[in-house]
Amino acid sequence: MKSIKILLPVIALLFLLIAGTAGTTGAEPWPYMPFDQTHGLGNHFGEYQNYGGSPYYHDGIDLVTPSGPVDCYSVSDGTVTHLTYNQPYYSGIMIGEPVSGGDGWLYWHINSTTFQYDIGDQVDTNDYIGTVAYWPVSAFHHVHFNKVIGSGGYPWGWYEAVDNPLEFMVPNGDPDPPVFETTHEGRIFAFRRNQTSTILDPTSLTGDVDIITRVYDVVGLSQWRLQPWKLTYRIDGAEQSVPTTNGATFTGHIPSDNTVSVIYSTQYPLQTQGDYDDRIFYMIVTNTDGDGFVETGDANYSWRTDEFDSGDYWVTITAEDIGGNVASEEMLCTIAGSVAPDVFLPEEAHDFGMVPPLYEKTWSLPVVNLGADPLSIRSVASTDPAFSADREHFFVPADSGVVELEVTFRAGMPGTYEGTLELTTNDPDEPLATVALEGLVLDPAEVEEPDPAAEFGIRGIRSLPGGGVDLLFSLERAAPVEVAIYDPAGRRVLARRLAERGAGEQSWTWDGTDAAGRTLPSGVYYVKLGAEGRTATATTVVLR
Repeated sequence: MKSIKILLPVIALLFLLIAGTAGTTGAEPWPYMPFDQTHGLGNHFGEYQNYGGSPYYHDGIDLVTPSGPVDCYSVSDGTVTHLTYNQPYYSGIMIGEPVSGGDGWLYWHINSTTFQYDIGDQVDTNDYIGTVAYWPVSAFHHVHFNKVIGSGGYPWGWYEAVDNPLEFMVPNGDPDPPVFETTHEGRIFAFRRNQTSTILDPTSLTGDVDIITRVYDVVGLSQWRLQPWKLTYRIDGAEQSVPTTNGATFTGHIPSDNTVSVIYSTQYPLQTQGDYDDRIFYMIVTNTDGDGFVETGDANYSWRTDEFDSGDYWVTITAEDIGGNVASEEMLCTIAGSVAPDVFLPEEAHDFGMVPPLYEKTWSLPVVNLGADPLSIRSVASTDPAFSADREHFFVPADSGVVELEVTFRAGMPGTYEGTLELTTNDPDEPLATVALEGLVLDPAEVEEPDPAAEFGIRGIRSLPGGGVDLLFSLERAAPVEVAIYDPAGRRVLARRLAERGAGEQSWTWDGTDAAGRTLPSGVYYVKLGAEGRTATATTVVLR
C-alpha cells in the first residue's frame, strides 16, 4: 500500500505532462464568444506604445470590448502554468505546456476574483477561464492576449512573446484595408537624411535617404488605429531600380524595445504617437536589410541616392494586413543633377472621327525621346474625361526611344467632344507636351455602328528586307489618302498623296527613301496617314 502512495504523485505528474502538451495548434478559436468571429483590436502586435515614459513595442494584441467586460475562454487545451493576482487590472493567466520553455497563451487583465482554475489544472479549448477586468480609461476593457513560451521553470515565472497571435486565429478576416495619410507638407511620403531629423526636398535628393510613410490599419474598431502587419517598398527608375523590399513584418519574436526608433520615426516633426488619445504611425520603410525583422543594424540602411543616376524615380509603398487586404501609394521624387531629355510628339492633334454613343475607339500616340537622357512622363491627363490614356506615368529610353501611349475615346451622348491630352515631363525645355483631341458622337438614329474591319485607321506595319515598309490601313469609304514619313528627329522626309482608295482594307509600300529618292539610314521612323480630315500614326523601323 505504501508503494502505491509513492507512485500516485508520479502518475499524476505524468498525466499533467501528457494532458498539457497540446499547447497551441495553429488554428485557434477566439477567446471571446462567438469563437468563430473576428473581434476588434485596440492594440496590435509590435505597435508603438508610449504613455509618458519610454517607447516600447506592444507584445500581444488587445481585444477590446467597449460596452463593458466580457467572459474570456481558453483558445487551446493545456495546463494552467502561471497566475498573477494584482487587482484591479493587472491579473492574468497563462495556459500551455507544464514545462520550462513550453508553448502557451497569456490572458492578461482578467479579474482575479473570477479565475476558474489553479496552477496545474487541466483546461480544454473554449473553457471559461475568467472575466475581463473593468478598465477605467476610454472604455478600453480588454484582454491582452499573447502567444508565449514560459520562462523561469515550471510553474512559469514569466514569459517571452514569440509570435503574432492574429496569425494563429481562425478566422482572422478584416474588412478594412490599411490607410495611407499625407506624411509631410501635403505629400504622401517624406524623405529624410538617414539617421537625422533633416527633411529633404523630394525634387532634389542627394546622399543617404530614409523614406517615411504615415499609415494605419483598423481591425473591427475604427476608433483604435493600429500599425499595418507588413510594409514593403520599391523604387522604379528609367534604368535603375530597387526591387520590392520587405521593410517590416510584425511576426515572430517581438524585437528589442531599443529598436523602436529604427522602424517608427520618433523625431519631430515626424513623431510617432501611440496612447489613448493619439495613434499616429510614421514608419521608416528603408531602415531594413530586407528580412522584415527589425534589428539595431537596420538603422544603417537607406536609399543611397549617390549610387543612382540623376533623374526621376517612383517610390511605391505597400501596406498589408493579416486579413489579406493590401493598399499601395506611390510618389514621384527626383535625384539631383542635370538631365537632357527631349520630348517629341509626332501628332499635335487627333480626330477620332464619328462614332455612335457608348462606342470606344483607341488611338496609339508615339511618345518619342530625342534626348541623351531618359525622358520621364510624370503624369498623363485629359481635360475631358471622355478621353483617357492607358497609363498615368512612364519612362521613355534615350536616343530616339519610343513608347506607344494608348489613348481611348469613350463616347457618351451625341455631340462634339474636345479635349487636350496633357503630358507633364522632365524635359526642361518642354515641361508640358499637349495633343488636341476631338471626337463626334452621332445620334444612333442617324448612323449604324461602324464595322471595325472597315473603320479608318492603320491596321499594321511591317518592315521588309532591304529597308522597305508595308503599311496596312483601312477606310470607311472611298477617299484620297495622304501619307507622310518623319525621321527620328521629327523632320518630315517624305509626303505622298495617293490616288483615291476604296472602302475597306488597303496597303501601301514605302521603299525607305526620302522625297529626293535618297536611301535613308536604319532607325525608327514615324508614319502619318490622313483621309477626310482624320489622321492616324504608327511607328516603324527601317532595317538595312
